Amino acid sequence: MRRLLFLSSVVLFLLSGCLPIFSPWSWTSRVRGSFQFSSPAMGGEGIVYAATQEDLYAFTQTGKSTSIYGLGSGEWFGSNPSTDEYGNIYIGTTGGRLLKISPEGLLLWSFPSQPSGNYTVRDTSIDGEGNLYFGTTGGTLYCVSPEGVELWRYDTGEEIWSKPAIGEDGTAFFGTLVTGGSETHNFFAVKDGQPLWIFETEDPSVGFYSSPALDEGGNVYVACHDGYLYCLDTLDGTLNWSLRLAPAKPGGDSGIASSPVIGPYGTAYLCTNEGTFYAVSPAGSILWTVSLGTTIFSTPVLSSEGLAYVVGWDDSRLYIVDHDGGVAKRSSMGHNSACSSLMTDDGTLYFTTTLVDIGTWSQLVSLETGGIPAGLWPMYGMDQRRTGSLD
Repeated sequence: MRRLLFLSSVVLFLLSGCLPIFSPWSWTSRVRGSFQFSSPAMGGEGIVYAATQEDLYAFTQTGKSTSIYGLGSGEWFGSNPSTDEYGNIYIGTTGGRLLKISPEGLLLWSFPSQPSGNYTVRDTSIDGEGNLYFGTTGGTLYCVSPEGVELWRYDTGEEIWSKPAIGEDGTAFFGTLVTGGSETHNFFAVKDGQPLWIFETEDPSVGFYSSPALDEGGNVYVACHDGYLYCLDTLDGTLNWSLRLAPAKPGGDSGIASSPVIGPYGTAYLCTNEGTFYAVSPAGSILWTVSLGTTIFSTPVLSSEGLAYVVGWDDSRLYIVDHDGGVAKRSSMGHNSACSSLMTDDGTLYFTTTLVDIGTWSQLVSLETGGIPAGLWPMYGMDQRRTGSLD
């Protein structure tokens, strides 16, 4: 009898130890604060970075988390992190500063040196020489050297929320918006502080929350809150085609916050706020569409498995869409998420989520996949460091 009880205990112990094996997730790591609007980025040595409003966190490949840099009172992080080839992190604040932080958490410089407090620095892109491009809600696009020296600026007169896409020649492509506005808005191509061309949107809306993507054929793709996906020639801004993906609404705000991504054969993929996932050919025709049945603000990530991974807003659920529009769902991971998933070069997928609606706890979720990033522009920010640059 005792032998039977002992064997039963051993079996129960082994089974309890095996439970994590049957979890769909590799690991989850919980931190204090809100990851509601933060998308992770990969740095050096396999470290993943994500920011709450007050703290920049580093996560090891086993899920151990450390707050490596915290902001003082009166200033929050206002952008997603990007990293350079040396593992340094660039992130903007609501105090109007771009910070360069070392992998160890040391502040290397701040641009400008003191908080201005009257605008927010948005997501940073990095060219092949390490120069930094970022817009502000004050309406200015900056180009700053790796040492924190201003190289040039361009004032638009409208807020800049989109992350610039940087071409091989250093041209920055980005759109503008006016919060609460309903006018048509501009999409810019700027090089060395001078506009090469300006494209005006077709219908009234608040403008561009979405960020652009570039392909190999000299085209830039960008979605607007007027409901259209636009394909423009990068040389002169000629409209190649436009495609309405979200229906018109009163006031002209149709709702596309997700950014397009470009697959291996030039197919563009995009989600609308209403949760419709589109696959669009390079010629501008809809190949297929599927409703995910939830609000989507995040940008998909494309895998060599022929799959797209996208996170839903409402309950932080991961949706996996195949090349024919078939959908698989994973379990809910929290309260909400506007995070754009990250897939690293080893095929690991990461995304962030808040656990409660007041944002006091959040977590980073890790999932091992069977593929690697696929396409010229397979995720938000183009690559695992979120450089947003073809250079």
